[in-house]
Amino acid sequence: MKTWLADTALLASMALSASIFAAGTAAADTLPPLTGRLIEYDTRQVTWPALDVSPDGRTILFDLLGDIYALASEGGKARAVFTGDAFETQPVFSPDGRQIAFVSDRDGRENLWIADADGTNARRISQEEYGAPHYGSPAWSPDGRRLYVSRMIWGVLAFELWSFDVASGQHEVLVKAQPNGDDPHPQRRNAMGVVASPDGKSLYYATKAGTTWSSGALPHWTIARFDLATRTQHADLTIPGGGMRPVLSHDGRLLAYVTREHERTVLRLHDLKTGTDRKLHGPLDPDGQSGGYYVDLMPRMAFAPDDKAIYVGLDGGLKRLDVTSGAIADIPFEAHVRHEMPLPLRRQYRVNTGPVHVRVIQTPRLSPDGRQVVFGAVGRIYVAANRKGAKPRRLNVPGSAWQPSWSDDGRFITYVTWTAKEGGHVWIAAADGKTLPRRITTQTAFYSEPLFLAGGRDVVAFSASQRDRLYRTAESLGPLPSTLVRVPVDGGEATRLGEVGAAMDLRRDPDPERVRYYSDGWISSRPVVGQGGARHLAKLVARPDSQYFDAPAPLKNAQLSADGRTALVRLASQLYLVPVPPAQNGAAPTVNVSDPASKARRITAIGADYMDWAPDMRSLLWSVGATVRQLPVDAARSGGPAVIEQRAGGHVLDVVLPRDVPRGRLLLRGARIVTMKAEEVIDNADLLIENNRIAALGPCGTLKIPAGTQVRDVTGKFIIPGFIDAHAHWFETRRRILDIGHWDFAANLAYGVTAGLDVQTFDPDVFGYADMIDAGLMPGLRAFSTGEGVFRNSPMDSREDAIATLRRYSDYYKTPNIKQYMVGDRAQRRHLIEGAQALGLMPTTEGASDYRLDVTQMLDGYAGNEHSLPIAPLHDDMVQMLVRSRLSTVPTILVLYGAPSAMGAMAAGHQQDFDGKLGRFVPEFAFAAKRDSVTWNRAEGQGFALFARQASDIGKAGGLLGVGAHGVVQGLSFHWELEAMASGGASPLQILHAGTIGSAEVIGRALDLGSIEPGKLADLLVLDDDPTTDIRNTRSLSLVMQNGRLYDAATLDEVWPRSRKREAQWFEEMSQHDVALAVRTAADFDEKQGNAASFEY
Repeated sequence: MKTWLADTALLASMALSASIFAAGTAAADTLPPLTGRLIEYDTRQVTWPALDVSPDGRTILFDLLGDIYALASEGGKARAVFTGDAFETQPVFSPDGRQIAFVSDRDGRENLWIADADGTNARRISQEEYGAPHYGSPAWSPDGRRLYVSRMIWGVLAFELWSFDVASGQHEVLVKAQPNGDDPHPQRRNAMGVVASPDGKSLYYATKAGTTWSSGALPHWTIARFDLATRTQHADLTIPGGGMRPVLSHDGRLLAYVTREHERTVLRLHDLKTGTDRKLHGPLDPDGQSGGYYVDLMPRMAFAPDDKAIYVGLDGGLKRLDVTSGAIADIPFEAHVRHEMPLPLRRQYRVNTGPVHVRVIQTPRLSPDGRQVVFGAVGRIYVAANRKGAKPRRLNVPGSAWQPSWSDDGRFITYVTWTAKEGGHVWIAAADGKTLPRRITTQTAFYSEPLFLAGGRDVVAFSASQRDRLYRTAESLGPLPSTLVRVPVDGGEATRLGEVGAAMDLRRDPDPERVRYYSDGWISSRPVVGQGGARHLAKLVARPDSQYFDAPAPLKNAQLSADGRTALVRLASQLYLVPVPPAQNGAAPTVNVSDPASKARRITAIGADYMDWAPDMRSLLWSVGATVRQLPVDAARSGGPAVIEQRAGGHVLDVVLPRDVPRGRLLLRGARIVTMKAEEVIDNADLLIENNRIAALGPCGTLKIPAGTQVRDVTGKFIIPGFIDAHAHWFETRRRILDIGHWDFAANLAYGVTAGLDVQTFDPDVFGYADMIDAGLMPGLRAFSTGEGVFRNSPMDSREDAIATLRRYSDYYKTPNIKQYMVGDRAQRRHLIEGAQALGLMPTTEGASDYRLDVTQMLDGYAGNEHSLPIAPLHDDMVQMLVRSRLSTVPTILVLYGAPSAMGAMAAGHQQDFDGKLGRFVPEFAFAAKRDSVTWNRAEGQGFALFARQASDIGKAGGLLGVGAHGVVQGLSFHWELEAMASGGASPLQILHAGTIGSAEVIGRALDLGSIEPGKLADLLVLDDDPTTDIRNTRSLSLVMQNGRLYDAATLDEVWPRSRKREAQWFEEMSQHDVALAVRTAADFDEKQGNAASFEY
């Protein structure tokens, strides 16, 4: 709970106003309490301090790790004004010095507050009751009657300038992000770092067009003046390097501002009377132009009351800059940091070693009599009795088979097959398995969602181009654009019924001569005989999961009841029943499921992966993980989601596969082993592998070698643990109908990445790939995953909501790793912590280039933060907290927040890496854009080295450091990330530690992975050159061992215990013409759809 370090009692809680922007009121402290450990320490440094000086010049206010401190202007011991759970920043004195304004989330989300200068009598000015708005850089009017502040909401992604009446709380928007109401992202307006002129007639601030994710050459920002009388903006200053964070002298003559000079941030002084402009100091700490500017582009500075000096945060300290000479005077301080946090959520888990229980079944469909369920799993078709304890029976169907559905009489099942090499077809099989399956299509294509028509003489399905499926860069955005086709069950040519877009949920219509499907938000009906186009029945949309977009978007799934009055929909992995109003004047209705007026009823608490109306249309069928549930529709119309879900019950369709474990013993003799057990190195070593584990190691000749052990001489080589990608993304995998043997997984293995954690997958398909790898059905690294991120549409308004949502991961997906992706305001993020605590999960987070978000997530006890913090350098206050909290740092320097990433430098400097080996494991079209369109910055503009040094410093201080390559170029980019980390001065051994045992701890698998020790799983690398002398020597990879199997790293041919050639990938024999066509196809898709799959997830 919030504590106050002033000599007053806590104000009594008062009721919150129902109006979003009502008069200012005292607010109840609604941050869910998280306790269990106390972290406290003293520091003499501060990161990104926003400061102000009192009108009498005697006191400096500044923020530090979400607390506000007061300090005598000559320095000394800082006194906490506000400390505790709430994150409170950017304090600024009122003109008379009696009050302060600041930004606080003490009521669960950010609001603008004021208080007496000693911290008493706090009062909320803005009245945000829900959501996750951002407030930045408050400033007073000269008369103290108004407050100006920048405000952003996520769907807009641009900071507006707001004005609040201090007495009433009423507000006015002075600078709108979308002045025309629907301005696209590049044209939105920003206003940051406002300051009022002493005469009260004008405001100065930094402005730009675009959003917080704008890119392009700098400068982006300039200083603008806003005339309060005419309500117009003027560009009075011409600043070659752009302008940020203006500060006015008290006499209104001097304007200090921040700008760039040759990629360095400097402070300049502009005389508004004479127009002269000069440099006052530089370089400063880097500004925020290259990252999210949620805590402004630079922290607040302040003129001294006599205007002879400017107070500024610099190099981790507080400084006084003389306006005339530029001389710097240090203001020494010491602050006591005290934060209560929950017990650590960083845990270590054992890697599963028993039989593989398939975690996610796909597309379950109920038989017409309701007695059986058919479903797909790991490329196979299964039938099971619709009751608890029933054992699934595998149908004897050839190939990679998916998406089964029943004939009306229940005697037959139709399904599709697909492989990357052979394409796909539609098939029919007897449900009892007594006759051989029969292919009914003649043309190879990518078919999906086959469905018997009434009478059973035809099957309809979606059909897309095999080429389009292979050449599409990613499928996480949804299905391929398709054509509806009708195929006779006796064989013959398919009849094209019309294009249906990126369609899904193909179902029968009450009219036997029509079918329904969902595409681009519309549930439509189309005839299957004769002529006629699609007829829209209803449009069903919702607020998108991602914080970055706000326009209504299509749902995950949507199906109509037979009478068309109710829709069953899936949103954020939850099911809803939605009333559908009748058409008006011939126009189909539009329903926004996120709008309370839709009266959508959520019927799941844990969630659903697949859904369907039962054949009788009077009950519902859905699955989550391997559990299938069924419920009459009427039983879903009353009670809350948990009650409804409990009514549905459920039973597990348990598909069990043997785990792939090699058998035999292998001795690797003569190498130098860098074990990663502390700094242990064993020269001329023996390493004994038994089955899939490390049995023993020691100096050559010291081990007892069992009879029958095969010996392999690796004298002169170097052995290290297998690399672990702590921030992986297998973007390119095929979804829904999986690609058995997809190259993402093999490519990583070929480059020595033996395990990885995909930290946001958009859907649960990754668990199918992981299960197939574990069962030996395809080669690849150990594919751990968080599954789909927990986004803002996930229910998270209470501890109970959090437990229910997260139980989908713990109990059904069987993964302890979860990704909280900007789930909402701080109260909601803390509820997720409560849920993770209850279920024993380890949550990591999206950094989002938002320093304030990053710090609050650290203070709330999250285990990890993905990507770099967007501010560098971090100073002792922050480094100590990172070390003590054990928040993991995985900087992803190839995809960097806060500076141009290392991707351009690595790709431009290593063009040779795109030749030879890479082409055997990654199709050329998948890396062509990265190879050919790189951005090169001159040396001083390559800010990634600063962030690499920052990561190294955190590791040297005892913080938890891992390595993650973000899926930039599968496998290869992990080595680029290692080299990028070296740019900051880290030693090769420190980098190797981060990429092995450090990453193992980050993902929670250090008990079995990450080091070469007896009893651990046998994941290791054999190198020709010494990686401890030059980190680039990791590319001299000779052999890869994963799970005890030894592979030739150049070809991924298995060399022990079996001698087996790798099966060639479909793209290895592509002609240059086909490669060029694939590159164009992929580029066209990215241009049309936007490559959201590679957004910073």
